[in-house]
Amino acid sequence: MKNLIDKVTFRHGATIDTRTAQSPMLTNSGLNEKVTQDTINYYNARSQSAGMVIVEYTSVSPNGGPSRSWAPDREQLAIYDNSFVPGFKKIAEKLKKDGNKAILQLVHSGREAQYRYAFGGQVEVPSNIDFPWISYPLHELSEDEVWPIVKDFGTATKRAIASGFDGIEIHGANHYLHQEFFFCLF
Repeated sequence: MKNLIDKVTFRHGATIDTRTAQSPMLTNSGLNEKVTQDTINYYNARSQSAGMVIVEYTSVSPNGGPSRSWAPDREQLAIYDNSFVPGFKKIAEKLKKDGNKAILQLVHSGREAQYRYAFGGQVEVPSNIDFPWISYPLHELSEDEVWPIVKDFGTATKRAIASGFDGIEIHGANHYLHQEFFFCLF
């Protein structure tokens, strides 16, 4: 019989102390897309919540977010350049201090990056489909524009590892860019 408090060892050798994982939950605690003390406090308080904690969706590209925000100083996190690494190092350190594995969820918000438009950026989509409920312009990506975003996921992964994270999760649901490519098929 398996219990929630059993250790689990994955095929590649990583072990978590319990059979539980905390799923990523958006805190909108960033400022200028960077980790704040509120973000650090939130994850510090969860350092014993599960054997593995997945940190909320984090933009890999400048136009990959932020999506919705509660207020101008309450934003989604990003990791599209090295200036974001110090904040993520603090999160990974806080999560791992009690033996957790720290995982970072990576995303490109695609059509949902409406806050990027508010900042003067473009909202990128795989196809210029009409979404009548969207009140901001969408930029249809060319193939030449897609490949740098693919590379952004790789570079963001390297930054996550450099920050001390044990792994990454790619967010491919909730109408974000990965899932938007599937919409284009129909």
